[in-house]
This record gives sequence, structure tokens and C-alpha cells, in this order.
Amino acid sequence: MIWMVVRVGLLRMWHGRTEILLTFVVPIVFFTVFAFIFDEQIGLGKSPLVNLALVDEDDTPLSRDLLSSLAESETLRIYSPAEHGDGPQIFDSVDPAEDLVLAGALPLAVVVPDGWTASLMTPGAEPVSLQLLADSSDPVATQVVTALIRQTSGQVLAGLARQQIASVLSLSSDQFSASAVARFTQPVGIDVVDLFAADKANPVVSMYAAGIAVMFLLFGAVGNSGTLLEEEENQTLDRLMCSELSMTGLLAGKWLLMTVVGIVQVTVMFAWAQLAFGVDLLGHLPGFMVMTVVTAAAAASFALVLATLSRNRAQLNAVAIVLILCMSALGGSMVPRYVMSETMREVGKLTFNAWALDGYIKVFWRDLPLPDLAPEVMVLTATAIVLFVVARLLARRWERS
Repeated sequence: MIWMVVRVGLLRMWHGRTEILLTFVVPIVFFTVFAFIFDEQIGLGKSPLVNLALVDEDDTPLSRDLLSSLAESETLRIYSPAEHGDGPQIFDSVDPAEDLVLAGALPLAVVVPDGWTASLMTPGAEPVSLQLLADSSDPVATQVVTALIRQTSGQVLAGLARQQIASVLSLSSDQFSASAVARFTQPVGIDVVDLFAADKANPVVSMYAAGIAVMFLLFGAVGNSGTLLEEEENQTLDRLMCSELSMTGLLAGKWLLMTVVGIVQVTVMFAWAQLAFGVDLLGHLPGFMVMTVVTAAAAASFALVLATLSRNRAQLNAVAIVLILCMSALGGSMVPRYVMSETMREVGKLTFNAWALDGYIKVFWRDLPLPDLAPEVMVLTATAIVLFVVARLLARRWERS
């Protein structure tokens, strides 16, 4: 009898394709996605290339030597605009580099302040620290560049110390400690200047709220779209088609319902984030509403496509789980995109999770005005329109039947 129970269970699993998919295929697909994300990255002690700007306010041979050594690092990609054709651009003032970080074009800028070399060469003077202007939404980049600056500056200063060491060999230890050469044996000071999080209330929580909200927005929309399949099974759809309601009208009604529910769902998530964790929702309400509306619209159209592709709710749920989890992993809802390789970041842009999260980051993290949301709004709006058209074409099978 025990074997009979096992046999019946195996036969049920064999004939239930959805169960086989969830048991064997989904784990493999999900593992593959994460393997691609972390391949040759954190697990092997490597990290993605870090984009940053260099600023030399000191303008001395030592500062130029330091920044040249940083520019040669294989880990860094120095800012080099198209109009600056002769290699990386090194700014002579901090303002343009700071503007690039604030706009989200670069995560970091290394600044050699005026007087840095003089403070090293003058015995008894207070050392001037290097500055690292940071967008702390990418903490990995900050840690990588900080370590690299310490390593590179140590090598540069050690070379300078070797040039001067001959002049101090005859000095006593006290005299050596009071000399300029002793400065080169000490670690270089680095001040990390966070340009965003200092005056914000729990800014990281807003990023987590956006990632989770977008992922569950997709699950919620797919759950609501399944009513189409239930209406087909109980023949309600046939009766609706015999009425004055057209298929386009039916899909538009479903889409509008899912969009409205999605807007409310995301709003409730962020309202709770403000009440419980101090996220400034009211202070960013216009940008939040714009991003929430277009994101919910795109999610609703995506759910309609899956529903019109599926034959029953079980098939819909199985396909949706695979797609939504993969999109959430690649798009940044589950794994921060700053830990991904550049290739995987580009692949992530194929999901509207990435575009939605980029928009929310601009709103809550960078405090950018509404016009700066144009790329994300355009992509999500186009996605909503195109996917709705696809769903309408796929729904023709119900009209033919």
C-alpha cells in the first residue's frame, strides 16, 4: 500500500506538467540567473568596473602622479566625455564632478584638495585628506575605490620617500619622525563625503520599498489577470462576448482595474514605509505618483499578456513565477544592481523592474525634478502600450472560439 501511494503520487506529478515545472525547472532557471549575476564577481574576489571622475585642485607633480596612477587601474573607468578626445578628463574644480554625481551619471568622484601636497611636505602641518564624493546608493563602489586609493597613494608616496630617504639616513629617530619623509610612512587620509544620505530620513529604506513594491505589484497584477481564465472556464466570458461589450473593452476594463489596484498597493507600501521608517513620501509625492502610475500600467499590461497566453490559471501561475522572479533578480528588486557586472546590468534593462527602480531612485534618492524622469516614464509607458496591444492580439483566440 505504501508503494501504491508513492506510485500514484509519481504518476500525478508526471501528468501534472505545472508541478514538474515548479519542482525541477524553476530552481534551475533561478539558479542560472543568480549564477550569471555573481559569476566572476564577489565570489571570486572581483568587482564590476567603477565609473568615477577625478578632480585635481592641488595641481602639483605629486597630485598628478597620484591621479595618473588611479587612471591606469583596471578596476576604474575614468570619466571621459566624447568631446574630450585625448584620454580621461581631470577636472580642476570640484563643482562639475559633484554635479555628475548628483545627477546620477557617476557614483563617485576623487578630489585632491588644494594644499594636499604642501601638508605632506611641511613637518608639523595638519595633513589634508583626500575627498571621495560618493553616491552611497552604491556602497560597493565606495569601498572598492577607498581601498584602491589607499593602495595607489601608498605606492606613490613610497616612491617619493625613497627619493628623499638618503637625506635623512643620518638623522636620529626623533629627527626622522619630525621630518617630512615621516609623513610618507603614514596612511593617506580619505574623507568620504556622502552627497545624498546625510540630509535624508532612511533613504536606503525607500530603495528597498521600491524594489519589493515593484515585485509584488507584478504578482498582484498576475493574480487579478487570472480572472480572465476563470471566466473562460465557467463560460462567463462567452456571455460577455454576446453582450455589447467588446473584447477590447473587456481587456481595457481589466487593465484599468489592475492599474488602479496596483497604484493603491504601491501607495500603501510607501505610506507604511513613511509611518514605520520615516521615508519622506509626502515630500516626494509628485514624482512618486508619476512613477507609480506608469509602473502599475506596465505591470497590468504584462499580466494581461501572460493571461492571454495561458490556457488555465495553473499554467499562468507557473509561468508568472518563473518570469517575475527572474525579472526581479535581474532588474534589482532582489539583488542590488551595483553588485552585477556591466553585462548583467545591461540585461537588466530589458525588464521594467530596472526602469521602475531607476525612476524611484531619482525621486527618493537624488531629489531630481519631474523632467528628469522622462526616460523611465517613456520606457514604461511604451511598455504598457505595446504589451496591451500584444494582449489584444492574443485574445483573438477567445473571439474565434
